[in-house]
Amino acid sequence: MQNRKKQKERGKQKDQKKQEEQGRQKMSQEAEVERQLQTERTELNNLKILFWVNVFMLATGILMPQYFGIHIGWDITCLRFSNILLCLYALVNPRIITHFWNTVLRCTAFLPAACYLFVALYTMVLRADINAFMLVFLEFLTFFMLIYGIRYVLGCRRAFQIILFCAYFLGIYGLVEFAAGHSLYLQFLRTVPTNVVNQYRSGHYRIMGPCGHPLGYGLLLLLFLAVACLDYEKDIVYLFKRPFLLGLLILNVFLTGSRSTLGIAALEILVLFLLSGKAEKCKSLLGMAAMAALLGIFLLLFHRTSIGQYVLLQITMLIDQIFDTEFSLAYGADMELLKNSEGYREYLPRIFTLDYLNPLVGRGVKRSFGAEFVTESGAIVYIKSIDNYYVQQYIKYAYPGLVSYCLFILAVIGTMLHYVRREKSGIYRVLLVAVCCYFFNLWYLDALQTLKFVYIIIALFYARAMGSDNGRKEC
Repeated sequence: MQNRKKQKERGKQKDQKKQEEQGRQKMSQEAEVERQLQTERTELNNLKILFWVNVFMLATGILMPQYFGIHIGWDITCLRFSNILLCLYALVNPRIITHFWNTVLRCTAFLPAACYLFVALYTMVLRADINAFMLVFLEFLTFFMLIYGIRYVLGCRRAFQIILFCAYFLGIYGLVEFAAGHSLYLQFLRTVPTNVVNQYRSGHYRIMGPCGHPLGYGLLLLLFLAVACLDYEKDIVYLFKRPFLLGLLILNVFLTGSRSTLGIAALEILVLFLLSGKAEKCKSLLGMAAMAALLGIFLLLFHRTSIGQYVLLQITMLIDQIFDTEFSLAYGADMELLKNSEGYREYLPRIFTLDYLNPLVGRGVKRSFGAEFVTESGAIVYIKSIDNYYVQQYIKYAYPGLVSYCLFILAVIGTMLHYVRREKSGIYRVLLVAVCCYFFNLWYLDALQTLKFVYIIIALFYARAMGSDNGRKEC
C-alpha cells in the first residue's frame, strides 16, 4: 500500500513537472512572439497617408512597368510619382526629413552610395549628360525611402506579405502571358515612349512580365525564388514552404528562355536547400522528388505541345551550355545564334583594355557604345550589346564608378553576412542568397532597369536589422 502511495505521489510530481515545463515553454514562446512584435513595431503606421503612399511605392515598384506613366519631357512612372508624393509629404512635415536623414546615415551602404553619386555628378558635368546623375540619384533615393518606409511605416512583416502577393500575381500572369503569345503589359500599359518589344527565340515567345526584357524578368524571378522559400513566422529556410508558388516561379524561369537565369536559379535552390535545417532538408528531398516526378509526367504527356517543346528546349540548351553538346537542335534551337551569343561575351572583358576609353571619366548614359575585336583567326567580332553590368559600369562611369558601386555591393553583402553569423536568422540567410544570386547574374547581362527590385530586398534587410534592439547602431 505504501509503495502504491509513493508511486502515485511520484506520478503526481512528474505530472506537475511536465505541466510546469509546458508552462515555461508556452511563456517563452509568447515572450519570443512579443519580442518579434516589439522588434517589428512601426512607429509611424498610424499616419495613413504616409502608409498608403509607401504601400503604393512598394507594390507598383514591382508590378508596374517602366513604360507606364506620363511623359512630360521626363517619364513620371508610378515609382517616381510615389517619390514626388513622399517628398511633398516630408516638406509639409519637416521632422520627417530629419528622421529620414538620420536613418540613411545609419546604413553601412550610405558611404559607398555617396561615392557613387559623386562619380555620377562629375560625369554629368563633364559629359553634359543630366541623366548620368539623375537616374542614379532617383534609384538611391527610392532605395533609402524604401528602407525608411519599411522600417517605420509598413513593417517588415507587411512588406514581406506585399512582396509575396506580387510573386503570386506575376507567377500566374507569366503563364497567361505565354499562352497569349505576347506581353499583355506592353499591349495595355504602354503609355510613354519605349523601345520595348516582344521577344522570341527559336520560334517561341519569351515572357517578360512587367520588365522590358525576358532577362530582366529572370532577375526578378531569382529574388522571388528566395522569398518563396522563407518561413517568416518560424524564421527558417524551407524550400517547400510554398510549393505552389515555387512551382509557378520555376516554370516562369523556363518560359523566360534565359539560360543564365535557369542555371543560377538551380544554384540558388541548391544553396537554399543546404541552408535549411535537417528536418526541412528531409521534407525538401521528398518535395524535390515529387516535383521531378511531376515534371517527368508533364513532359511525357505534353512533350509534343508548344509549352512542352519549350521546356525541353530550355533544359537541353542548359545541358548544351554546360557539356558543349547539341541536344537542343532536336527542339528547334538556332545553334549558330546561340554560339554567337556566347562567343561575343568572351570579348566583353577586353573593353577594359581599350585605350580610347578614359579610365577616370566615363561616357555617361546618353552615348551609344560599340567596339570591334580581331580574333586569332583574323575574324572581326563586333560588340554592340553589353551583356555584362560591370563592364557597362566601366563604360558609363569608368573605374571610379565601377569601384564605388562594387564597394556598395560588398558593404551590403558584408553587413548581411555579419547579421547571419550573429543572429542565425533564416530571414537574413534568404535575403543574402537572393542578393548574391542577383549580382552574380549581372556578370552575364545588364541590369535592364531591375535594380529597383534588388533594392527592395536590400531595404527589407536593413529595415529588419535596424528594428532589432542589438542592431540599431551597427547596420
